[in-house]
Amino acid sequence: MCPIVTESQETPEVELTRTTSNADYTKRIALGAILGALSIALSVTAAFIPRIPGWGIALFDPVSLIWIIAFLIGGIEVGMITTYAGFFGLFLFDPTGVGPIFKFLATVPMILVPWVAMNFSSKRIDGSHLSSLRSFSKYMVVAYIFRLGIMIPLNLLVVPLLFGISDVTFIVMYTLILNTLQSFWDAVIPFYIVHSTRLFENFRMW
Repeated sequence: MCPIVTESQETPEVELTRTTSNADYTKRIALGAILGALSIALSVTAAFIPRIPGWGIALFDPVSLIWIIAFLIGGIEVGMITTYAGFFGLFLFDPTGVGPIFKFLATVPMILVPWVAMNFSSKRIDGSHLSSLRSFSKYMVVAYIFRLGIMIPLNLLVVPLLFGISDVTFIVMYTLILNTLQSFWDAVIPFYIVHSTRLFENFRMW
């Protein structure tokens, strides 16, 4: 006589898979929290970074580097947990009050565009796809275009209201310069920190 297997019974393989999945999810949350705390700690430096006179915009912001490093190591979940933590942390140290919003909107495309692109181009989402400089550069160029598509209209709308600057050419020029420089650092520095060392191999979460 064959034993009767009820729907409530589970094989050891299913239980092990579920436990492993829960453990991985917990690790992602923990890693995101740790990197988020580091991002908040770096927010302190925002008050000491040179800013454009009259705008209050930092010429260089290291906070977003941690956000993108988190994404490269841990994927979209870790990246966005870190990003949200850093975003709220910036409000504690940014003198403008609008800087964190601008920073968030400018950096999110650098995370979401590669992730969405990989969803369309590959059946298996794997962080090692971004270890190729050629693929990573291609994704970041597209992300940069999306970033400009957000930041130029946003600056044209907000800058005249907050800073009284109405020269469209001036606003577009400075928005283009600042976002080009920051996009370059946002792409180059995290890539080499994560993929030119053993950081990804030792701590990868996806």
